[in-house]
Order: sequence, then structure tokens, then C-alpha cells
Amino acid sequence: MTKPLHNWDDSSVFAYQQSIRQKIIGYDLIYDMMVNILHSFPTKHKILIVGAGGGQELLTLGESLPSAHFTAVDTSHVMLELAAKQINILPYVLNIEWVEKDLLTLNVKDLFDVATCHLVLHFMKDVDQKKAMLQKIAESLKVNGVLFISSINADLNSSTLKHQLLYWRSSMLHNGIFENHWQRFEQSFNVTTHPIKLELLIDLLKKVGFTTIIPYFKTHMIDALVAIKGEDFI
Repeated sequence: MTKPLHNWDDSSVFAYQQSIRQKIIGYDLIYDMMVNILHSFPTKHKILIVGAGGGQELLTLGESLPSAHFTAVDTSHVMLELAAKQINILPYVLNIEWVEKDLLTLNVKDLFDVATCHLVLHFMKDVDQKKAMLQKIAESLKVNGVLFISSINADLNSSTLKHQLLYWRSSMLHNGIFENHWQRFEQSFNVTTHPIKLELLIDLLKKVGFTTIIPYFKTHMIDALVAIKGEDFI
């Protein structure tokens, strides 16, 4: 039987922290720059992390904001285990509520100051599903709350797609990814990986209530954005 291209409940995901850095050039910068930008915002006590498995957001934000309250949401038990394993070796204790469920089923009583959604959106197949998740995030944030989001964004019908993939392949192989792993990644497009154009992502963010949207990082086909909900200009 052919192994699924993405199975977040498989034990092999415990190699995630190494492999993701080989695949995404400048991976840590997505999170380090997020923290730098976040210091510009006055309120960051309650933080929602969508797709918290792996733990990178918790590690990076926890170091900078150790007194914050984190709600870590992921549908994969194995990925949440990986995140908890990373957090448990820290020399300090973070205030984390672990939530193993779909974000859309999350009951939000107190709105969040900050939300993160890194490298999740492109695994959702339909644009309507993507919009529903972004809508849920927006509804979970206070006015002037901030979202940090990154995802693979591309036009799969573009004449430049083959060049984008060729250049990304070159970087991955240089970073130690084997050719057969690259081929599996490339074959995942339109199967388990469903990117949309950056322009469409920005449009969806605007439609669900984000009024200020600024790209802050790009690497190959991945964009990272900061978006502010219904910002008041006073």
C-alpha cells in the first residue's frame, strides 16, 4: 500500500522539526519575525495557536511571552504530543490549554488578542473551507486583534509554476532532502496540498474582517502575513 503523502497521526511526524527546516528555507525566520512584530502590539495576553502540532509557535512565543495564556489547537494527537515533548524540556512552565479538535468546533468564551495559523491553510482542499477557518479565527479575535498566517500560495495553472517548483527543489536538495522525498512533495499538489493565489488569500482575509494585511516574509512559494482585525485608526 502506498504511504499517504500527509498523515499527521503517523509516528514518522516526530522527525517533523528537522524535515520542515530542510523543506522551508528560512523556516525559523517566519516565527522570529512574528515575535519581533508582535512587540509592536500593546496587548498579547491570550494567544490562539491554530495547528499547534510541532510546537514551534509555542517555543518561540513562549520564550518571549512566558506569562501569556496559550490555547493550542490541533486535530492530530501525535502532533500535539510532539509539541508537548518540546515544551516539557523548557526550564520554565507555560500556561497552555491543549485542545485536540477541529478549530471550527472550538467554543470561544473569551476573545483572543493574538492568533497564529502557520503552514495549515494549504492542507484544506476547498476555498470555502479555507474561508470558514479564517472566519472562525476572525470571530475568535478581539477588535484590533492580530493574526499571523503563513501558507503555500501559488497559481497551479500559471506558466511559471514549473520554474517555482524547480527552484524550490534545488533548495530542498541542497538542504539534504532526498529526490524521492521531493517527488512525493511535488506529487502532493492537488492531492493533499491545495494552495491558492496570494491575492485570493488577502481577499479572503478582508472578507472575514481583517482590514490591515501586510506580507512580512516570503520563501519560494510560502508567504507569511500579519493581519489586523477591524483596526481602529484614532
